[in-house]
Amino acid sequence: MNNAHMPVTGEMPAPRASFDIHDATGAWLPNRELAERVGVQFGTPAFIYNADYIRANFAELRRRLSPTIDILYSLKANPNAAVVDCLKSCGAGAEVSSRAELHTAIRVGVPASNIIFVGPAKTRDEIGDCLRFGIFAIVAESARELEIIDELAREQGLQRPVDVMLRINPDFTTSGSGLTMSGKPRQFGIDIEQVPDLRDVMAGLPRVRVMGFHVYMGTRFLEAGPIIENTVNILDMARRLGALLDIPVEAVDVGGGFGIPYFDNESALDLETLALGINETVSRFRETCPNTRVIIELGRYLTAGSGAMLTRVHYTKESRGEVFAIADGGTNLHMAAVGVGGFAKRSFPILNLSRDRGEGATRTTLTGPLCTPSDTLARKADLGDVAEGDVLAVLCSGAYGPSASPTGFLSHGYPNEVLVDGDELHLVRAGDDTNDIVGRYRLPDDLPLPPVDKSFSISVRLSASDAHYGGALVDGAHIMKLFGDAVTGLAAIHDGDESLLQRWEGVEFLKPARPGDFITVRARINRQSRLRRFVEVEALRTVRACDPGSSAVEKVDPPEKIASAQGLFVVPMPNRSSARKESMT
Repeated sequence: MNNAHMPVTGEMPAPRASFDIHDATGAWLPNRELAERVGVQFGTPAFIYNADYIRANFAELRRRLSPTIDILYSLKANPNAAVVDCLKSCGAGAEVSSRAELHTAIRVGVPASNIIFVGPAKTRDEIGDCLRFGIFAIVAESARELEIIDELAREQGLQRPVDVMLRINPDFTTSGSGLTMSGKPRQFGIDIEQVPDLRDVMAGLPRVRVMGFHVYMGTRFLEAGPIIENTVNILDMARRLGALLDIPVEAVDVGGGFGIPYFDNESALDLETLALGINETVSRFRETCPNTRVIIELGRYLTAGSGAMLTRVHYTKESRGEVFAIADGGTNLHMAAVGVGGFAKRSFPILNLSRDRGEGATRTTLTGPLCTPSDTLARKADLGDVAEGDVLAVLCSGAYGPSASPTGFLSHGYPNEVLVDGDELHLVRAGDDTNDIVGRYRLPDDLPLPPVDKSFSISVRLSASDAHYGGALVDGAHIMKLFGDAVTGLAAIHDGDESLLQRWEGVEFLKPARPGDFITVRARINRQSRLRRFVEVEALRTVRACDPGSSAVEKVDPPEKIASAQGLFVVPMPNRSSARKESMT
């Protein structure tokens, strides 16, 4: 580890804060003090992102790449609005692939002219929003999509054609990626051999203007050579396809796929060599296409190193000679740390932030809270001494974390996400609590689940004026009104505001209530059927007025029961046939 301040040059102001860097990966390394602060303020598990790291990382890339190359941030890597906003402030545009990502980019202030929408299954609503916002280009992935864009443009009454880039599945491949996205049968894009047939399709779509091309060859490249080769091939192909279709090539997205090292046997991308090769390639391309916008889209490279998952060890145990640390965050929040659907064969860098590494410590298998052996973040890893309560940091977690993980599995929910900006901590996405998860469920007939707490209380002070009640005692009608208020509150939190109080029975007035008394009314459900709730209500005097003519009071301990009753409220049915069926039970 070294306390390095990443270099920043160019138009961006240099970040003032320094931060620790993990030697092997170049990722941000949070310290013990920060882990303790996050644990106290927000709990664990939590994802933390360092804004200064994001800014410095982007500035270094921007400094090396030609200013004639635009950088778009791929929100799929980390769609948190605070991360998007941070990169927007650095000058990044946005590559989005869903309606929510599009709205996030627009709402944090990314100019529509700096947004493209990519994805093989765009809905009409998504395309419609693209048209309404007027983004730079929709990246069409099929001839049918071009037809739908034209239809929606006509329905919206657009006066000018919609700018569209064609995503091409080329006939060349490149080695070196962690995941190949093009060059073979894929659901993405239009096969290059099908492009000539598009001339007739485009001729019949007056509201679509094809003005560029998009290619994404693969992801997680760790060598400069394949990325440079991709750029050469894609720009050359764009020139040829523009001539074939007789269209101006106003924009070419050459993809990206810049990788970062996660594992022990990996090395960081040689950014200097990469930038030099890309800049030279783009410079040659501009000799014949001087006004074409060249775009690189990046996600993982911009954010992965900025984040860490903090997870707290709840138990340690030994099973047949293997030591386990069982933590509150696992693959349910960070599936990318092991690979989707796989067991951990190589682990992300993981450090114990609660204690210094001991000499000769036993190797530990780190697991999460799920009821499956695949919930393993690291197997027999060198984590030093690990004890219950320790907070571990899974580094390189700023991309493809909770948003790319099965957060619904076992209903643990989404974690807190925290932005670290200098010395300040900002909760930028609140995690799910139990009610967030369970409250979304509905029983048949759109009935909510009943709450665990089937009671409701209100506390009031009775008016100290005798005249308010027409005498020196509070009449029973006023107590019954309080009973009704309590049952109404109980019904509202239990089944919704439309529930109806049907009747009272067993009403008893046990002791007189006097003006100035403090009364607590408690209502609780003691029995229920599907649509009927049988309730018990009681009124308790907690403070007694000493003299109706003064403000003096005395505490009543224990509280006195002064009245009680039983009642019934019903939940209305959405249709008569269901209501009739319930009335027969």
